[in-house]
Amino acid sequence: MKILSGFLLMICCFSGFAQDKKAQALTLIISKQESDWNKNDINAYVNSFSDDAVLINFLGSFWKGKAEIMKQFQMINECCIKPTQVRLDVLDTRFLNDVSAIIHIKETLTAKEDYLVPGGVIKKGNINYKFITAVFVKEKPAWKVLSMQVTQVVPLPPR
Repeated sequence: MKILSGFLLMICCFSGFAQDKKAQALTLIISKQESDWNKNDINAYVNSFSDDAVLINFLGSFWKGKAEIMKQFQMINECCIKPTQVRLDVLDTRFLNDVSAIIHIKETLTAKEDYLVPGGVIKKGNINYKFITAVFVKEKPAWKVLSMQVTQVVPLPPR
């Protein structure tokens, strides 16, 4: 009985350790995305997506495939990415199995300078927040973003 209990304890500990290592690997990818955005290295940022990835941005645009995601980011880079700095904080990670995970992320986007967007001007120092739901899949040998949904956080009006 003691041997069985010890064996089960080892399996549980190893399983938890393996999950922690996978979660750390995904957190590193998100940290690299943050760094790539802030260095304005859109190619490196988009490289974290799988070839058949889907990204739904905070405006509701549906971009399918890494090539389309790259094209769209390149189109908005000068107006809307380059003048910003992003912070990505992992809120939680849930593994569905050994090769897929869902991660919830809080994005804090700060304007480094004034910039124009359709319908107005974003002023230097303006901060907005978004929540990101990302589905990662393990594609030998790396984890890749398969799907990403970005939701703008809009404060409720006072009652």
